Amino acid sequence: MISENHLKTLKLLISTFDEYQILYQITGGLAGNIYGSTWPLQDIDIEVPQTRIAEVAKLFGEYTVRPLSRFIDEEFDLMFLALRINDIDVEINQAEDAFIFSDGIRIQLDTDLSQARRLNFCGLNLLVQPLDDIIKYKKLLKRHNDVSDLIKLR
Repeated sequence: MISENHLKTLKLLISTFDEYQILYQITGGLAGNIYGSTWPLQDIDIEVPQTRIAEVAKLFGEYTVRPLSRFIDEEFDLMFLALRINDIDVEINQAEDAFIFSDGIRIQLDTDLSQARRLNFCGLNLLVQPLDDIIKYKKLLKRHNDVSDLIKLR
């Protein structure tokens, strides 16, 4: 489910966030895996507060493959940076001022990092996006297969 490189990368990320007391939450496929999904893990997705994202970009500067900037496509409108650590892609976005497009409508995500659940995964104590929030997000993106898989994990 999670490769050794994914685990090494996750340890580096979380130890840095903990050392600098940066609030975060794990999202995306890794969050699904933590709740019990068996999706193949591609990258690591993390959200951090707007007030700390520039600091995060500096802390991980040596791994940057896409500098912190606004990203807009057919699904998303958000601030994020992309990293490559141990051959693993990592995307870190700011939790606030983030939007998705659903049926052409721009919808603000109401992410509240204080609601992240603290869960143990592979010996790491992680802050993870609540399962119901992931389901809501996947529904807005019309990712029906993901939604049905996640609902089974409730």
